[in-house]
Amino acid sequence: MTKKNQEKILITGASGFIGGHLMNSLKQDGKDVVGVDLKSDCKDVIKADLSEPETVKNALKDCSIVIHTAAMVSNAMSDEEMWKTNVLNTSKLIKLAIECNVKRFVHISSIVVYGNIAEGEINEKIPVNSVGGNYVHTKILSEHALLQAKLKNDIELVILRPGDVYGPGSRPWIIEPIKAIKNRQFMLPAKGQGFFRPVFIDDLVKGIKLACHAESASGEIINLSCEGYVTTEEYFTYHYQWLGKKGPMLVSTKLALRISAIASKVADLMGNLNEASPSTVKQLSTKSWFSIKKAERILGWKPEVSFEEGMKVTHEWAKRQGLL
Repeated sequence: MTKKNQEKILITGASGFIGGHLMNSLKQDGKDVVGVDLKSDCKDVIKADLSEPETVKNALKDCSIVIHTAAMVSNAMSDEEMWKTNVLNTSKLIKLAIECNVKRFVHISSIVVYGNIAEGEINEKIPVNSVGGNYVHTKILSEHALLQAKLKNDIELVILRPGDVYGPGSRPWIIEPIKAIKNRQFMLPAKGQGFFRPVFIDDLVKGIKLACHAESASGEIINLSCEGYVTTEEYFTYHYQWLGKKGPMLVSTKLALRISAIASKVADLMGNLNEASPSTVKQLSTKSWFSIKKAERILGWKPEVSFEEGMKVTHEWAKRQGLL
């Protein structure tokens, strides 16, 4: 069977934050696109479970490009759940894509694969580092599973490592912080001087679309982040202003780690999850930012939405959603 000439695109995690924005953008472009997700509330998204490849196979048969956005983004879920979702399901998906003669597989990884102790500007030549909890571990392992499959098969693979993706619909960087601030359960480690690398969702979507077609992107790993960074204090001050509150509360990393460890133990005892875990504290204390020179060279991509404009758009969305 030959590779397909007709361009049909399949997006996993199509009901999620990144996948949903990507679906809408591709449909606006007039592309033939189908989504799969555990949850579906529209005709273009098929309800399917990636742990059961047969539920995806029919949708995949006619596709030439797969964009894999589905992942469990958490610093609180169990190691087993994270591994099954982020690693095993990814491995199953690329094997199925190969079986169905998909031409290109675009994987949405994360800059967390560089670890939480990295410092300074980081480019794609820097080795990954597993310091940072099970989310970091499983994002690294998912990349390895894909690279292993690529070595033995004829499929174009592109791995994208986005920065801290924010915008309308962002759970970790917009929705959850607003909830925590309202409940007086929010604080910043490193006294707010950790580095945050914001990339607006619309800019990321543009980068993903470019990665689907750029010939020289095949076989590459590419950072998609902002130029430089803002401090975590600068970033989360917006949330406090939106809510009409003073803040954020700034504490030492040492104190934040102690508090988060206690909160995680209490949550475990009560059968709950605590996303403000020690891993999250370490993530918000990092002192690294990411080179995007490779994205500029290979994809012709760089962020177009300023941080101020992105936060303005997000603020308007949050008001419409009744979050403020």
